Amino acid sequence: MWKLGSTSSHGGPVTFAGIWHRFRHPVDPDTRQSLAAIWDGIAPELRTENQMFGRHEEGCGATIGVMPRCDFACRGCYLAAGANRTPAMELDAVKAQMRALRAHLGPSGNLQLTDGEVTLRPVEEVIELLRYARAIGLIPMLMTHGDSFRRRPGLLERLMREGGLEEVSIHIDTTQRGRRGAAYKHASREADLMPLRAEFAEMVRSARLSTGLSLRVATTVTVTAQNIGEVADIVAWVQENADVYRMIGFMPVAAVGRTEADIGHVGVDALWREIAKGLNVEAENHGRLEENQWWLGHPGCSRFVIGASVRQPGRTPQYLPLSVNSSARDRRFLHTVFERWAGVTFRADRPAEAVARLAGMAAQAPGFFAWTLPRAAWHWLRRIDRQHPLALAWRILTGTAQIDRLMIASHHFMSAAELATGEGRDRLDHCSFMVPVGGELKSMCEVNAAGLRDQVYADIAAADDEELDTAA
Repeated sequence: MWKLGSTSSHGGPVTFAGIWHRFRHPVDPDTRQSLAAIWDGIAPELRTENQMFGRHEEGCGATIGVMPRCDFACRGCYLAAGANRTPAMELDAVKAQMRALRAHLGPSGNLQLTDGEVTLRPVEEVIELLRYARAIGLIPMLMTHGDSFRRRPGLLERLMREGGLEEVSIHIDTTQRGRRGAAYKHASREADLMPLRAEFAEMVRSARLSTGLSLRVATTVTVTAQNIGEVADIVAWVQENADVYRMIGFMPVAAVGRTEADIGHVGVDALWREIAKGLNVEAENHGRLEENQWWLGHPGCSRFVIGASVRQPGRTPQYLPLSVNSSARDRRFLHTVFERWAGVTFRADRPAEAVARLAGMAAQAPGFFAWTLPRAAWHWLRRIDRQHPLALAWRILTGTAQIDRLMIASHHFMSAAELATGEGRDRLDHCSFMVPVGGELKSMCEVNAAGLRDQVYADIAAADDEELDTAA
């Protein structure tokens, strides 16, 4: 078969057959089928205009047992009590989990490579897992506290070059204990960690520059009663650095695993009030952030806003939300996109593949690209700078102004008590975050709060003991 001179993000060659498939099917038929099956399982009352699960997103999957150990001792930790005494799962078993998630999530499915601190595994094994995930059609995101990148210069670049790492999530907050550096080791205020966030931002910029490769970065924050008052400051900082951090996820602490009992519960509404304080939303949607939220399954589980951060010299960054409620034109624009191309993604594409997919979309709906999209873009420019939209467009084209995609999300895991409630059961029925356990896919909340993680760790330990006995 003829091959082009680049490789796909799944690790194989870019072929003309693959390009032709993307042109003919900008949304993979398997994706359409998977979305339809999910949507059929959504309760009618949750099939709202701001529901993404089964409409445009297939959810996410996570591994378990990859490295049930961490060199931190965080106050909010969802690992099981025996984590640091449990050996890492064999590579073949982790790959079997990935195959189960690929069957569930479909092509370009979102995989979180997680459970403990994955970078504590030998780097060659981490590279092998990243490459395998890509080879079977998943998009792996490495979940990490990030300190391994600080202690081992060049590790991030090696994972990008050899493992094809394109997505990483770095967890930073004051519940963590164990970072290198006296200023961070026992930080009690999020303000103390802002230089650390900046250090990671510069590390990412440098890695992108030295490798010539893309790297999409998220950052996550455990929210407690002690640090909720600084959420707004974190949001404002991330908006300033949206060229690095494409997403920030806030996770109110749940009473599971090794989490300290007195750490302090935070409610959904209280969290989003603080998020709104820190985000400088453009005038048309100022004070309407919660109206622009999307759901991923049950609204008690995950909520998020998507949009763009526009940064110009000498000005405070502005955030432009995109939702069915951000404007009447946005509603019409999104309805057209979802009707024609729900489930489309370019994240797994190499340039030639992305061009083919985009050309296929243009061939299907030339009027959208000739008329609808330019009008929507003009509308967005006027929302940011009503008096001088053309000047803003010129600044963006010349690089004087920067526009970066930015998602702000909240993820709410359940305790054992919450699982037992009627709402808890509804949330499990609409879970978008699944983990392979014992040959079945289970909700991450069940893994955290129903003892499933402990069982997985016990099985790993038993298998390891049996192997030692056999060897003896």
